[in-house]
Amino acid sequence: MYPSEGMSAPDLVGELERWLVELARKWERFFAGDRQVSIPPERERVALARRLQELSRTEPPTAGEKFRMEQLLHRFATHNQLWQRQLREREEARQEYREVFARYLEALGSAGREAAVGFEGFRDALEQQRRQIESRGAHVEGFEVVADGGNVRVRARVRRGRQA
Repeated sequence: MYPSEGMSAPDLVGELERWLVELARKWERFFAGDRQVSIPPERERVALARRLQELSRTEPPTAGEKFRMEQLLHRFATHNQLWQRQLREREEARQEYREVFARYLEALGSAGREAAVGFEGFRDALEQQRRQIESRGAHVEGFEVVADGGNVRVRARVRRGRQA
């Protein structure tokens, strides 16, 4: 996967293009929840960024190669921004789920009950609920805990129409 040292500029650009495609697939698998890619491929992203930075310091032999290099650098920057945004959103969602879980546990305690599921299962259930709702064209703005007598449930706050 790692481009070889001592390659010509055209060969190196081609190899780095293939590396970026492979890395993008890994990130997609990570965000899709593929258990074989359970952690973000950050090490590979940093290594590719380093190689691209080295490449950007070299003068390409032709205008065509310069164009390919610039396109590759632009594609990487675009992917990188997307991956970082998705990581931030994932972390924000995780914090939201922790807050909702704390309110859920508190409501259960007030009702004299205990949780039948831990945080991971709770989070997975909310993520599944979010995906189902959003696949129908609505947007989940958040979740709220509803206590009705002895029953405690978590309800999605939904806005119709896709998120802008």
